[in-house]
Amino acid sequence: MTTAVHFDLDGTLCSYDVPFDEQFVRTVSPYGEPTDAAYEAYLEVLFDAIDRCESEPYRRAFEAVLEITDLDATAAALAREHCETELEASVVSDDAIRVVERVAATNPTGVLTNGAGDQQRAKLERHELADLVESVIVSGDVGVGKPNRRIFERAMAALPGDDQVYVGDSYEEDIVGARSAGFRPIYVVDDPGGRNEADAADAVVSSVGDLLEPDGFPEPIRRPFEPRRD
Repeated sequence: MTTAVHFDLDGTLCSYDVPFDEQFVRTVSPYGEPTDAAYEAYLEVLFDAIDRCESEPYRRAFEAVLEITDLDATAAALAREHCETELEASVVSDDAIRVVERVAATNPTGVLTNGAGDQQRAKLERHELADLVESVIVSGDVGVGKPNRRIFERAMAALPGDDQVYVGDSYEEDIVGARSAGFRPIYVVDDPGGRNEADAADAVVSSVGDLLEPDGFPEPIRRPFEPRRD
């Protein structure tokens, strides 16, 4: 029996050592005043553009910022600099890397994430995760995002297996979306919002590093993992 394992990126494998609002301030400050209204406009348009799987969500977000500020920069330049700031603030723990290494040693392994294709892939490259996985599916590349069933079906097609497992931190996008598509979800969360959330997942862990524990993964992928069948 072959079990394919897919990981979410932001919030699951990757976190940030600089808050998002501070990242915005660092990007904008050299060009003008980083107001609360500008940050709110940035977030609203960014998340909407990511949900719509637009090809340049960061540029679209900074276009909205420039409509209400007098920043001395172009939207393209701000987007480029902000993506670099976000990338530098990204953190992947040693435990997260060990989890992916351990899973990939015996199971088909991939990353399935919402976001801009170039930016999400840059995070994987920066933290040396890209070479550990066989498949990377990003919503901005394929035109559909979680929790839509179609992006999970793309992941299944990329990593065929008798069983499909998804590890993520968002209840609606990752757990509900994965379960409805036929995956076995693993919920990464400090405290599930209620019994229904916990019951929707095959396992609940407080951090991805907890999957290093012998009972971190549900059967049949607890240590030792089953041999791969290529």
